[in-house]
Amino acid sequence: MDLDYNFELQSVLPQVLWQTSESKYLLDRIGIAYNMTANCVPAFSDPATVAALWREPDNARAAMIKAGWSILPYEDELDPWKARALHPLFRDIYSKLKTGAYHDKAADYAVWDLVRYTHKVTTGEHLAANGKPICSQYTQHSVDNARPPCAFDLYKALMAITGDPRNHPKARNESPTQ
Repeated sequence: MDLDYNFELQSVLPQVLWQTSESKYLLDRIGIAYNMTANCVPAFSDPATVAALWREPDNARAAMIKAGWSILPYEDELDPWKARALHPLFRDIYSKLKTGAYHDKAADYAVWDLVRYTHKVTTGEHLAANGKPICSQYTQHSVDNARPPCAFDLYKALMAITGDPRNHPKARNESPTQ
């Protein structure tokens, strides 16, 4: 039996942030939209594949993160843990901007720092004190209970990644002009 190397695109910032006035205002202000390519990272769909990856040496996980992948399983936006954590932080930045505690640039930098931190959490790059990636309880539970049938195979993962049409460049319409 083999691991399932299928993947989905995990949003970094949950869509609900654009439904709240403070966070929407701040994200729009710096030019981040929910449907931007930069607001998603590929994540393996099967928790067993991720569990096998977590058993690999640190350099294998670091290579996946450096390549722009999450080392956490895809969880869609079913668990609102990320939105619950981000809402008060966006509200605080917005409040400081509106009261003058932050000038425009300081607010922009604060939002970018929050986005950068959230990206690290989404990819699994930010580790807790126990050395495991910070993630939702749902994700932690699904990976802890997964039973990979074999070791993670980087070659097979790369073949699945490169074989997916989402990773192929879009064809350009380069017809000669007459």
